[in-house]
Amino acid sequence: MSFPRVALGLPLAGLFLGVFGPPRRLAQARGLRWGRSTPVMFHRLLCAMLRVQVRRLGAPSAAGPRLIVSNHVSWLDIPILASLEPMTFLAKKEIGGPFLGRQLANLQGVVYVDRQRKRTIPQVNADMAAAMRAGEPVVLFAEATTGDGVRLLRFRSSHFEAARTAGGVVQPVYMHFKRLGGLALARRDMPRVAWYGDMTFLPHLWAFLAGGALECDVHFGAPIRVADFSDRKVLTRAAEAAMRRLAEAARRTHA
Repeated sequence: MSFPRVALGLPLAGLFLGVFGPPRRLAQARGLRWGRSTPVMFHRLLCAMLRVQVRRLGAPSAAGPRLIVSNHVSWLDIPILASLEPMTFLAKKEIGGPFLGRQLANLQGVVYVDRQRKRTIPQVNADMAAAMRAGEPVVLFAEATTGDGVRLLRFRSSHFEAARTAGGVVQPVYMHFKRLGGLALARRDMPRVAWYGDMTFLPHLWAFLAGGALECDVHFGAPIRVADFSDRKVLTRAAEAAMRRLAEAARRTHA
């Protein structure tokens, strides 16, 4: 079980944030890039506490501004992705409501979106584009919600405009969860990982910790050049098709 690891790891995580968090926040306030690896190290610590082994397949693109488009399965997605490289997330404004959530999100790097106020989308896209142009890859969960981990939902196109504004590339990234040792998870096992619908956080976390270790393969797909598309909706469909190919390849490998 992961409970002893969590009990031991929480004080360590708190100590880590207390030591490295303030200098990182100061650097952010001054527009400096110092401490960009701080969130990466913190999320690696979280993954170790949760007994999630993360393996990267493929490489992050180095072709200028980058929008990372990922499938969305669970709250686990954030520590898994953020353990791989410095990145900024597009997040619902509710994440920044509670004090602790706001502090952790701001330390990581975040652009907030109010999904109830569509008129704010152009400004959100402008903020995303500015982050990408500054050298920070931005993560978009294009399904706009978590799914059951078995199928991909249709991608929403609104925030692909940020990639067109920034230029560069869209890179599809697919997270594939497995049992420890590389065995595929059965459909009946996915609710332990997937957090969606009306599930509440603490019962889901408890069930996850009780289930033992997992592996997650993070597949980085080929970057898609934004300049090849004049319309965000066509770009969205191309990214969705690329993601479905990544998903199918991952499932065939571990069937």
